[in-house]
Amino acid sequence: MTLRRASFAACALFALLFATMPVVLTAAPTSAVDPVVEAVPPRGELWPLTPLADDSFGVSVRALALRREVRMFQWRAETDVDGSVRWSQAWAPERIAIPAALRDDGHINPERMPFQGATWRASTVELDGRTVDPSLYAHFDDWEPFSIDAASLPPNLAASFSSVDGCVHSGEDAANPVVGDLRICWEVLPAGPIEGAVRLEAGRWLTATNDPISRATQREDFALDAPGNGYWLIAGLLGGFLLLVLLFRGRGRN
Repeated sequence: MTLRRASFAACALFALLFATMPVVLTAAPTSAVDPVVEAVPPRGELWPLTPLADDSFGVSVRALALRREVRMFQWRAETDVDGSVRWSQAWAPERIAIPAALRDDGHINPERMPFQGATWRASTVELDGRTVDPSLYAHFDDWEPFSIDAASLPPNLAASFSSVDGCVHSGEDAANPVVGDLRICWEVLPAGPIEGAVRLEAGRWLTATNDPISRATQREDFALDAPGNGYWLIAGLLGGFLLLVLLFRGRGRN
């Protein structure tokens, strides 16, 4: 009888804990406008709600920003003090215009850049399920290369480009480019965990002090920071405990 009463008491206690779990694990209020809260260390990580896409090349990534850098191999003219002209070839992000007085049939650059450089930035970023004001991470400048395989480009472009060191090249020989060749690379401003003091105001996370937010490494207990993950983990533990209780009750009856 004592074992049975203890089992029922344990079940009642854990049932109460289970019923109140969503309230315990939900850190932020659900009202449309939140009051200003004290500065707290950020939990979780910055998370863009939608991927960024360079539709022209079929490139897509979930990050704070995506950048396409385009360079074309071109002629460049330099005039010395004595009036002589020195010609060289170089990669440049813009079309190099050759002065009319120096133009000749042997030094001609394409009339335009087939593609331009561009940058896409995430429109909505969240932290712990709440929107982050862009000013919180606007100073981030740790761009990382984003490697692209030319075979993944749209068919019309895949036929014209080859892969070179994570970028794509439009010429026949990347080691020996000719005037007009293109080299296109992509970079991303990654999302992820941050550290510093933040505050929640009107439903948006803002920097709480004069010290800017900085990057952080992934915390080991991050899986428990998300209400959904922690809820189901504890629910699984509770189910296992209840199963043990039922097994002991069965043995007691026998």
